[in-house]
Amino acid sequence: MKTNQLLTSLLFFLLFAFNSCGVQKTSTTNTQSFDELENSILVQNANSAFPLPEIPATIKGNRERAIYLSKYYWEAFDFKDTSLISKPAITEQAFVDYIHILNYIPFNHAKRSLKILFYLAQDSPEMYAHFASLFQKYYYDAESPFRNEELYIPALDIVLKSNILLPSDQEKYDFQREMIHKNRVGTKAADFVYTLPNGDWKRMHAFKSNYTILFFTNPDSITCCDVIDEINESEILKKVFSHNSFSRNMLTVLSIYPGNKLDMWRNSLPSMPQKNCVHAYDKGQVIINKRVYDIKAIPTIYLLDKNKRIILKDTSLEEIESFFLTNQ
Repeated sequence: MKTNQLLTSLLFFLLFAFNSCGVQKTSTTNTQSFDELENSILVQNANSAFPLPEIPATIKGNRERAIYLSKYYWEAFDFKDTSLISKPAITEQAFVDYIHILNYIPFNHAKRSLKILFYLAQDSPEMYAHFASLFQKYYYDAESPFRNEELYIPALDIVLKSNILLPSDQEKYDFQREMIHKNRVGTKAADFVYTLPNGDWKRMHAFKSNYTILFFTNPDSITCCDVIDEINESEILKKVFSHNSFSRNMLTVLSIYPGNKLDMWRNSLPSMPQKNCVHAYDKGQVIINKRVYDIKAIPTIYLLDKNKRIILKDTSLEEIESFFLTNQ
């Protein structure tokens, strides 16, 4: 199928290497226009092994073009050719571009597109499993910059209703769905008991602060130490912290150690920041043992409001800074 020649006049959007397999990504945010995204897809996918659908010239609007692409994106892809699984420059690159397109369309259209994709893949169990694994890699894995649990949920719902995957995969994805449904953005964060260095215990829901950075940490982790330093050095957060007073906390970091090496944790406390921070541990390791929170990696960071509703889940310092820039 020929690519619409009108699209080739769109602006070129700079792409950069994503990982060792050579897959590239476009911007992780929607700051670029859909025109730019569309053109970048055309440039990097100029490969006859992955023919793109031709968008009718009558479809003019960005959203309408994105919806059309999402519907017919995989139409010409040969799902029965399992050799394409080992060609990430074709299949995985196309997948990365595809999930970017989903960012530009309404949620119900995205869900429909997911159904179309897995419907086309169902004749090849191996390819079906491969695409399920790609959704896990990009929408669920802790290190992915594309994490999107709200879109991963309908993908999981589709594959778990099928009888195509191996039982071990079904069990894995069922567990992931269970964990994702815990502590979703907009819901009240699960309560837990934390213990202070002096032995006193408190409930997280009783923590008094307009905003709380809930920070699951480990003193062994270099990354955790780096994030703590970045929090202290952030000019944006310094401005928010400056509103803290004796009678009111605008923003506080609640740092929770969920492990069992308490001597190591106590020894690390003198080097940890004390201002605007509360350091505590999970005495019975309930958070991990009872899977109260989905801690896929350390550190894991949440931003909560004063009612302990989740504003940002499994987030980054950059996203927290962006939130306060927008909302303060």
